[in-house]
Amino acid sequence: MITNVTIDLNCADAFPESTVVTTDEDGLPLSCIYDDLWEYSSMQKVAVGQITYISFKRISLEYRKEIQRSLHHVIEYIAKRDKVRPTISSIEKWKKGLSLVARALEHCNWNELLDKKAFKTFQSNIKSLSITESTIASLRIALNKLYECDLCSRSFEVTDFNQLSRGGKKQQHIAIPMNMYKKLLSEAIKDVERYHPLRFEINKVFKHVCTIEREEMARTNMSQTSNAVKQRVAKRKKQIFLDTPGLESMNQEGGCRKIQLNCLIVVLAFSGARIGEALSFNKASYEDFPTDKNIISRLKGKTSKGNDGLPKTETWQTHPITKDALELAYDMSEHLREMYKSKINVQFELGTLSKSKLDHAMDEVAGAFIPFTYSNIVRTYVLTGSSGKMTSYISNMGLCATQSDVNEFDRLNPNREGQLRLGCGLPRLSPHDFRRTFAVFFKRYGFGSSCAIKFQYKHQNINMSNYYANNAALQAMEDVLMDSNLLDLMNTEGINLGVDIFDEIYNKSNHLSGIGGEKIAEDKFNRVKKGHKVYMTLTEIEVLIRNGTLSVVRLPTGGYCLNPTCSRVCGIGEFAAETKPCDHQVITDDEAKVVLRGNKRLVETFREMNIGDRLNQSILIGIKQKIKLNEITLSKHELVFEPFDDEILGLISTREVEHVR
Repeated sequence: MITNVTIDLNCADAFPESTVVTTDEDGLPLSCIYDDLWEYSSMQKVAVGQITYISFKRISLEYRKEIQRSLHHVIEYIAKRDKVRPTISSIEKWKKGLSLVARALEHCNWNELLDKKAFKTFQSNIKSLSITESTIASLRIALNKLYECDLCSRSFEVTDFNQLSRGGKKQQHIAIPMNMYKKLLSEAIKDVERYHPLRFEINKVFKHVCTIEREEMARTNMSQTSNAVKQRVAKRKKQIFLDTPGLESMNQEGGCRKIQLNCLIVVLAFSGARIGEALSFNKASYEDFPTDKNIISRLKGKTSKGNDGLPKTETWQTHPITKDALELAYDMSEHLREMYKSKINVQFELGTLSKSKLDHAMDEVAGAFIPFTYSNIVRTYVLTGSSGKMTSYISNMGLCATQSDVNEFDRLNPNREGQLRLGCGLPRLSPHDFRRTFAVFFKRYGFGSSCAIKFQYKHQNINMSNYYANNAALQAMEDVLMDSNLLDLMNTEGINLGVDIFDEIYNKSNHLSGIGGEKIAEDKFNRVKKGHKVYMTLTEIEVLIRNGTLSVVRLPTGGYCLNPTCSRVCGIGEFAAETKPCDHQVITDDEAKVVLRGNKRLVETFREMNIGDRLNQSILIGIKQKIKLNEITLSKHELVFEPFDDEILGLISTREVEHVR
């Protein structure tokens, strides 16, 4: 559709320099159209850590005014049409998109894109910029805003920008292999447990350290070098740590930053929250929520996701360890919080900070995760650069991948296959990786289900089973306890899990046992005879899972049940209680190894109980029967095991009774 352009932005008088873009609390001008910054703090409330302004400083002077005029026209057009002003996050995206368009066009005459030859040149220039697919999408959205607001006479389709990105699919955030995840969380939990009782002492020590630094700076004279002052400060600081019980080995500020990072890791791992949401937490965010049956631990904070950048209250189900983590992070940094508040109030009194900026800064300072380096604060009072800090942290942990870790990483992260190498650490780590890992573990390891939860983090006092086994309460409270996006992510991971399981059953396992498995094996054999290489492709499997044709339940002691309505949960206990084998049970080669490990534990249990006590005899008979049935399964999968032939002590066999007679 072609429409006439209603405004000529190449005219220098389109908007005079006095045009007001933003105002303060009293309605007075705060930013004008050609200012380097458009300050929105008085007009919009944003989430902690988010910017309150639009900056044009990085846009070439050649295009800056034209982009500012276009952007201002779009904002006013939408505000008049929709009766609601666009959010800062939307304006920021449009600004970035228009900046790229101007670079590719080499001017801001947007209507030149009507010319086919000019548009082909524009496409070629976009490709040469080597930008990502998501950035291309932002560029297209910005162009369509111009069309929507009568600044350009054509609209743009996705096909107009095909093959223009720098290539490569957008990579999903990492799902961390279980064993590596356990080690990472064990280290984080260890720090929280160790330093939580010392959090007030840490704050006291660092407050003293700040006093020392001020004293030394006051004593400094022109003849002293800065290095000499630093050495004197470091010596005094070291002595304070040595004199404080429990903090002798702490590496001063570096040690505190490590503790703070581990507190953040615990909060992210046990909530599934995004980094921006976690930064809104403080020690009052944790609460125990009573239900009819039990008490659910939850966190309350702010999120701007899905709300056009505007903060709203959200809650997350969590574990009581996050209470300790938030208390530790908050209380040990109280000395800094006092300093930051003092600085903010002084700026407000001097008139360099507006009331809205004051409120926003105070919201940020109220969080548990504030910067530990006073001099580095520029635009925000919350922790920044967390992805880089986490990547650096795990590289120093010496977290090395085994072959099992590599295999699991490739399976969970197919578009990152090969990035985790044997003997190396994770390729990177970001806060959002904990969110995806939370969703993956929730689905793949039975968190939240009624199964017997076996996954435990290193410390016995962190009872993960009690946390994740509360499926009924979770389902009743999911609209309160977890954001909808996280639930969607879990659903996606559930489908991915189903695809992996059926791929293992139909395409990868050399042996299948169980009545259901033997039927599939026979069917596979017949299909192979007809020339088929695989039973089903991954795409076919996914389609059947999504439409409900295929479903699967993982059994806690190894194997799968393909009957979604079954309530037997075969083999969950130590006895083989079923009189008739299940028609739907399938055991693959990998699951047979789970059975093997479980069988070894049954043997150990049998031998611990087999002391001749007649009260244990019935139990021992059941355990032995289960062990022997498992051995049949292990033999079918050609696994090596030591045959079990122990006799039950004190039990009179039928042959012995006949001999006496």
